[in-house]
Amino acid sequence: MAPRQTMLIKAEDGEMIECEVVSTVERESSFQKSAPIIHPRLAGLFGFLNLIPGFGTFLAAHTLLCGQKCSYSSPVKGYFVGLLTAFLQLLTSVVIIGWFWSLWHGMYMVRKCNEAQDARRWNKSLK
Repeated sequence: MAPRQTMLIKAEDGEMIECEVVSTVERESSFQKSAPIIHPRLAGLFGFLNLIPGFGTFLAAHTLLCGQKCSYSSPVKGYFVGLLTAFLQLLTSVVIIGWFWSLWHGMYMVRKCNEAQDARRWNKSLK
């Protein structure tokens, strides 16, 4: 069993109270929000295809039109932001930045999908 994570918070009366950290949420950029929540193996394939700057991101954006979800409330908005992300990755690959961005975005897609799969498994175990 993992050790408990706690933090101290100052109460209104000035006394320090120890609280347990139940979960944390990472703040996503607009580009990160467009990453679809798909099967981790498929996300790995798209991440690998991002060796060609923006190609995996471009294909992953199309999964949003096929019913997959993203962090945006509207998959259509996620689709267009995903296409913009892919285009900018390709455009900035001329100065190497886009290539690194594309690889990082591919790794982010895999991590996001793995976290979503872990959350689904955990929710199922509670039922």
